[in-house]
Amino acid sequence: MHKNSYRIALLMDISQNEFTNHQISTNLLPKIKDVSFSNLHADYLKAEIIGLSIMWLILLAAISIGLYFGDLPYDWIYYIIIIVLLTIVISSYVLTIKGFRKKLYALREKDIIYKEGIFWRTQLLVPFNRIQHAEVNQGPLQRIFGLSELKIYTAGGSSSDLSISGLMYSEAQEIKHFLLHKTAIDEEE
Repeated sequence: MHKNSYRIALLMDISQNEFTNHQISTNLLPKIKDVSFSNLHADYLKAEIIGLSIMWLILLAAISIGLYFGDLPYDWIYYIIIIVLLTIVISSYVLTIKGFRKKLYALREKDIIYKEGIFWRTQLLVPFNRIQHAEVNQGPLQRIFGLSELKIYTAGGSSSDLSISGLMYSEAQEIKHFLLHKTAIDEEE
């Protein structure tokens, strides 16, 4: 079939099925600012600070050993390295604390929303009818504080599409069971 004949046949088929695509005013859409978001558990910040401290202690010990046994040509280079490292360490703690306050989630009737970010803000909305499965994970520090991470997987992905860390273990389990129950109901309809 010739290209133009195919296009004409396709257009005729669409016109016979009365295809419509009406515009929707954005003023009629529900406002995301009206959503009541929940904070992550306060112990999550403690776990994050402890994890960050362990990482920095190991890293700074390795750097200190390297500087002690290394031979730099000028003493002032040591001071520059120390100032740069202290700036990075302090900044990482400040960003962790400020970032914790920006991590929020909301469970709604048909979807779950998660938002985070200080400089680059991300807001992820996952409709229940796209969820394939969910899992709850706990690392060593999370287990000490009774926290967990909820991972939600949607169709077509091998990695999680949404991860919410900092939930109490029982709450994460309840949300997981709710999501899977909701997904099963949506599939039946």
